[in-house]
Amino acid sequence: MKITNQKLCIGFPCSWPTIPFPFFQSFIHMERPDFIPIIATNGPIDGLRNKIVEHAIIVGASHLIMMDLDQIYPVDTITKLLKHKLPVVGAKVHRRYPPFDPLMLKGELNHYQVISEWEPGELVEVDATGTGCLMFNMRVFHELAPPWFKFRPNPDPDYAGGIGEDVGFCYDLRKIGHKIYVDTSIECGHLSTMVVDDGTFRLYGALKKKQEEA
Repeated sequence: MKITNQKLCIGFPCSWPTIPFPFFQSFIHMERPDFIPIIATNGPIDGLRNKIVEHAIIVGASHLIMMDLDQIYPVDTITKLLKHKLPVVGAKVHRRYPPFDPLMLKGELNHYQVISEWEPGELVEVDATGTGCLMFNMRVFHELAPPWFKFRPNPDPDYAGGIGEDVGFCYDLRKIGHKIYVDTSIECGHLSTMVVDDGTFRLYGALKKKQEEA
């Protein structure tokens, strides 16, 4: 299928049985060019992401933005991502559980370090990030063999956890020479029992430091 110069798909992996109202409210207020919505339901998150990519290839998309439903998006999220004209660029999203760190990682598998300092609004190159709000030029999927997203065992026997579908995909992209960026001017709120953002991360760090010094 021929990829046109600009044909945007937005993929929504529906791993939740309901759509949170804060997500819906933020999405309807966003600046949006014409786009094709792709909704994937029924299955684990890696399978949902793969279904979205397959559909985007079928319709001949040039760009795909993954947008998870457990987030709140700034009004200019989509337009900012498209203006970068990069193969892979995402918004800044924080982990929704302690330590609430930004999903901006440097290093290699098992040895990632969180990037916690940046200039306001800086475009930061990372080695891995989450796929909750990430835009792709569709050409990257033609350069990798499917399934693009998959959970995998950790190659380090001393490491208890596995490799998530997001970090693993970023690792594969880096191996074939693609750079990955995060636009820190796009601050998404991660929904849990509260909105997790940069302020949550900084507050948690300050409280933890104070506790350690006590």
